[in-house]
Amino acid sequence: MEERKYAAYLCKGCGIGGAVNFADLSKVATREAKLGLVKEHDIMCSPEAIEMIKQDIANEGVNCIVIAACSPRVKFEEFDFPHCIVERVGLRELVAWTHDPAEQDKETQALAEDYLRMYGAKIKKTNLPEPFKYEEELSKTILVIGGGAAGLSAALFAARNGYQVVLVEKEAELGGYGAKLHRATPTGYPYTRLQEPPVLAKIKEVQAEGNIQVFTNTEVVKAEGQPGLLDVTLNTQGSEESLRVGAVVLAAGWKPYDATKLDKFSYGASPDIITGLQMEEMAKNGKIVRPSDGKAPEAVAFILCAGQRDPDHLPYCSDICCASSVKRNGLNVSGSGQISGI
Repeated sequence: MEERKYAAYLCKGCGIGGAVNFADLSKVATREAKLGLVKEHDIMCSPEAIEMIKQDIANEGVNCIVIAACSPRVKFEEFDFPHCIVERVGLRELVAWTHDPAEQDKETQALAEDYLRMYGAKIKKTNLPEPFKYEEELSKTILVIGGGAAGLSAALFAARNGYQVVLVEKEAELGGYGAKLHRATPTGYPYTRLQEPPVLAKIKEVQAEGNIQVFTNTEVVKAEGQPGLLDVTLNTQGSEESLRVGAVVLAAGWKPYDATKLDKFSYGASPDIITGLQMEEMAKNGKIVRPSDGKAPEAVAFILCAGQRDPDHLPYCSDICCASSVKRNGLNVSGSGQISGI
């Protein structure tokens, strides 16, 4: 740093002025701690006092500041002076609030003066931190793991803000489970018509975005290094490829709970007991039928919260099941079928 110029600012607020002799404290700051410019103020964190310090920085060249006031754990924004070394002496907590006033105990004054001597010595041996400089330039490429709705959104946001993005999806197609839906819950007024799954539009946007490189049928084998300099190895159907990225967004998505674990609902005992995703697949193929005979069902019932908030299965709510089941009232059940939820 440039030539050092020291200054000490002594605060009398919060009971400090009544606990120690400031005339003697100023002498210690000047003669023993050799802090050069020494000033006192009734409230050092006040706008007027802060402005006084800023003027000394601008006009007197002060760049090494000792503030004898309250704890450094408070008022850190007020006493933050860029490009200056600042040491905080906690006279309030360490002296005024924890010891008898100097008029009653001379050791209180000695304690305050010792703290000033110590911090006066410390600031002379303190330097401004220098930022660490990497030997090589940090990578600004962002790796997004997961090609579902969250991963696609993250990739688009980063790419549209000027970053190169590598999007990795372990399945053959983007979209995750959102792309497996036949129709999605309506999100716009009057909420009476089902809509195309929104993720399908996201897929097209990603595929058209020049800043996004997409890898499907791909998994991340390993990542090593450090933030900004991460070497990532990808495996695409047996072929490995390494690349350098600076940051990783993990958007691994979700997967359905294994319905075979829900014995009390007899999944697997009858082909006509199916999961919601199986029903979506039927609707996507154009017709909802009973798997047992291929005929249209006369009635369909949904069992909600299956295995959820259950100590033997899932302790939480899956969040999407209720809306999905209500939405399926709008699916084509081939005629006069009725749907209810239980």
